[in-house]
Amino acid sequence: MNTLAPDVGTLVEYGLDSFGKSPQRWRVTSWMREARTPEKNLHQAFAEILFDASQEIDNGNGGKSRFEWCLRNEASHLSLAGISGAIAPIEHCKVIGIVAWSNECMEDARNFANRLGAEHKILF
Repeated sequence: MNTLAPDVGTLVEYGLDSFGKSPQRWRVTSWMREARTPEKNLHQAFAEILFDASQEIDNGNGGKSRFEWCLRNEASHLSLAGISGAIAPIEHCKVIGIVAWSNECMEDARNFANRLGAEHKILF
């Protein structure tokens, strides 16, 4: 992906609100990408079973994909929080601001997202 994903705590607009009239506002919580198929070897047999069991989610581009958390520079999608949650392609999100959190809260949220991303765990 050529575009660096917005940082954790960034406010974005994605999709429409429940009335279908105004853009829905979200907060970036972490970064995601389409899940990679596990390598086939003896140690990955369990990982392959888990991959096959994971849910396929609307990828925002007209299809369905399995997703895994990733680091910011690997992301193609954003994990978003608002009234509910969403996974959205970066290019479909418009940055509109940043949350008014303390530096400590922002750093804690960023560290959590980086830990999730470094593990590359599949979303179930």
